[in-house]
Amino acid sequence: QSSTSRCPSFAVLRQQQFGRMIQKKTNLSTGATASVNNDRVRVDLPTSNTYQSISSAILNGGCQVFETSSSTCSTHVINYKVPSTYDGLNPSPQSLLANFAKKEQVDPNNTVGMLTAASMETFSHSSRSAMGVSIDVIVTAGLSNSRSSGAAADFFMISEDYTPDDDVDGDDGQKQEMKPGTINTIIIVNAPLTQGAQVEAYAIAIEAKCNACVDHNVACAKDSTKFAMGTGTDCAVLISERPIRGQQVIKYAGKHTLFAEMIGQAVYEATSKAIMTNILHLHYNYATYTIHHWSRTFVASMMGAMPLIPPKPMMPIPRAPLNVVFMGISKVLTIYFFVPLPDKAKLLFAAVAWDRYLREPPLTCHPVCIAGSMISACLSRTPDRVYNNPFMGFTFGLVLLIFMFSTVTLGAWIFIECIDVISMKGPTFAREYMSGYYNSLIEHALNLLAWILKLLLLKSTFSLQLLCILPLQMAKFIERGQIDDARGQLCWLCSRDPSTLGPSDLAGATLESLSENLSDGFVAPLFWYVLFGPIGALGYRVINTLDSRVGYRGKYEWFGKPSARLDDVINYIPARITTVLLALSASVTLGRRSAWRGLQIAWKDQHQCESPNAGWPMACFAGLLGVQLKKEGAYCLGATSGKEPTPVDIRAGHRVAELAGGITLVIAIVAVIS
Repeated sequence: QSSTSRCPSFAVLRQQQFGRMIQKKTNLSTGATASVNNDRVRVDLPTSNTYQSISSAILNGGCQVFETSSSTCSTHVINYKVPSTYDGLNPSPQSLLANFAKKEQVDPNNTVGMLTAASMETFSHSSRSAMGVSIDVIVTAGLSNSRSSGAAADFFMISEDYTPDDDVDGDDGQKQEMKPGTINTIIIVNAPLTQGAQVEAYAIAIEAKCNACVDHNVACAKDSTKFAMGTGTDCAVLISERPIRGQQVIKYAGKHTLFAEMIGQAVYEATSKAIMTNILHLHYNYATYTIHHWSRTFVASMMGAMPLIPPKPMMPIPRAPLNVVFMGISKVLTIYFFVPLPDKAKLLFAAVAWDRYLREPPLTCHPVCIAGSMISACLSRTPDRVYNNPFMGFTFGLVLLIFMFSTVTLGAWIFIECIDVISMKGPTFAREYMSGYYNSLIEHALNLLAWILKLLLLKSTFSLQLLCILPLQMAKFIERGQIDDARGQLCWLCSRDPSTLGPSDLAGATLESLSENLSDGFVAPLFWYVLFGPIGALGYRVINTLDSRVGYRGKYEWFGKPSARLDDVINYIPARITTVLLALSASVTLGRRSAWRGLQIAWKDQHQCESPNAGWPMACFAGLLGVQLKKEGAYCLGATSGKEPTPVDIRAGHRVAELAGGITLVIAIVAVIS
């Protein structure tokens, strides 16, 4: 074996250096003693005082008072390092800390205990003193579990203890590996504080920690476009002397006070040093860390405006972050200027990019919304006797279908022709009044404007992004027990009465709508765009919209029959294509066995649905996710092997549908080019 192969790599050397034996003891300005080794940080406070603490610690957390009855009985703070494999259950954190305190030969009842998986190498100390008041701050920092304020939850319970059966899932529907990483902060004050000052000083300390995270560009592990304010398991303890009658007490700790300045600066300094130690361990230098941070932000921007989920049902969708908007505009312009594709393929590619990153066109000029308003106006002016008479209903329904289809498609054709005329004749008109440079500029501007208007017309016929956003919102509502909100939101997805639906029924209805809408709202418009261009896609949307308004039994039984039957015809091929695409996507995200099961269930159960098309993607979804999708008295897809659907299945279905949409785009572009 050569000597080269026996030499450890630089990364290995760094790892060995970071894991070296630690053993040091520090006398603090407050009179306390801090000792650190590979297993823990321990702070021993002077035995002559009685102490009060406020903390989020596991052992003796909250507001506590520690009496020292003798010179041998002291108050302690322990920050214990657990292995990265510790599951937080066996043994319980409280028992683990109490037993370790006994091992350290200290009284657990007089000890504030915290847990961390961060290396003790990140131990950092800072102090401030003024006018006889001293403050010591000790911090250890791990960053792999970083979170921003309001980041999506990992555990969906309020008061219950965690059990291994609790689902821990990310926005992509996969099980989340809870990586170790905690910023633990110990603040010691050698002066008594009132309860109000104690609370305010604790808040100042937390704010200082957040400032340190932001200044070092610590990104949220759930969303790299947001700064982390710490980690998901941070603990902090503020411990001070307990006020005694007649003793001078610190009454205020607002940001205008010197005391707040001292605490804020000490916590910021100690946290910054601990974070920097962790960064240098992981990335070797700050330059590579900065590049890593920028790359994560870029990747997050590339993911698009997901998930832009309104906090309440029916509220407007929030705006995308500026970096996502900038990414969307850049992509659309890059496709226009640099992508060597035929105009028809380039327009489709750009429309999907717009859908991914940018907002929908305004509803007031949205072609599909205009068509819906026209349908509503026609229905409001149609007398009831038309609906009650089969012959009149069918005849008037056919007339409405022909009128809507011809009006909208003719309007779209005129719109496109006008755009082309302006882009061609505009430069000729400009030559009479402007020089050559400005004339060329106007020509390029008009061509770009005409292209964007055509893009928006095509974009209005589909919405894969919105299709994927709404199921994620439903999953969040169901996970958090907000059943009324989930019922209110279901109307965005389907026309089913949600008033009596429980969590599993809501999850099932969401999955059914996701699979069916993937076919109706994305695959089919692209299919007809490939065949007949933007007018074909818009004509399909008009027929589909009319079917969704009147194509069901009841009042519009005969009136809606022409629209329903034509919708069945134009969706016949796209529905079956969607089924194959879902199976292909599932083979990548869920495995080939799930994909094959989806095709089997689709072939077996699709006939249960009244629609000749909807049953195919819905039954395939039921099979590949291993769930039952049912509607009482109508159908039960996947009944033989499926379970009740949950939010976990919604997230898994979202991943499958999103990938299927991407595959659809690739196939459509290839079909247009060929």
